[in-house]
Amino acid sequence: MKVIFVKDVPGSGNAGEVKEVKNGYARNYLLPQNFALLASHDNLQRLSSIKKAGDELRIKEEQDQNELSNLLNDMVFELSEKVNSSGKFYGSVNQSMISEKIETDTERSLDRRFFHIENTIEEPGIYTVGIRFPRGAECSIKIKVSGVDIQGNIIEAQEIVEEVVEDDSETENLDEVTETVIDETENQEAPENSIEDAEIDTTTEVDAEEPPSIPDSEDKEENNQ
Repeated sequence: MKVIFVKDVPGSGNAGEVKEVKNGYARNYLLPQNFALLASHDNLQRLSSIKKAGDELRIKEEQDQNELSNLLNDMVFELSEKVNSSGKFYGSVNQSMISEKIETDTERSLDRRFFHIENTIEEPGIYTVGIRFPRGAECSIKIKVSGVDIQGNIIEAQEIVEEVVEDDSETENLDEVTETVIDETENQEAPENSIEDAEIDTTTEVDAEEPPSIPDSEDKEENNQ
């Protein structure tokens, strides 16, 4: 089915483009959501105006997303979830839960696909979550998730610092290896110095020896002459 896109649909088409798409995709998604129109003769006559409206909408969306990115950047959103006996959540905190929380606190709706969680949120803590908007704007927010055990006690969220500790231990191990290499190098240099000293002593002894004596027979021959 041939359609005219009236809005930008990532991965499918931009406003003002005429494309051939699958019938089911057009009938079940594009047309009901008003993302596209049938490429009829009358609609094709409106193609230039549709493209102009799409360009204006694209500029407005980019401005709105930049504004929202600046608003959300470094904001902290608090959540709480039940934990089991091991201190883990019964389920992980996902993008949909974060999106709902932001909409509740800011009255601004965000698609869950905008959120990028680097590590799965499975226990109480403070986590950084990235947000990438379709028009290029980016920001990051903090998600502070506390836990509630079966007695109703609150387990406060704390900053995750495990990675920093691991880096420190690696530095200490590197220092130990360096010291070991230096010690081994010094031990290897000692025998070479001893050999050089021995060679010097031998040379001194040879120089100190008296020259060999001349045999008596040779002295007599010289006198007779």
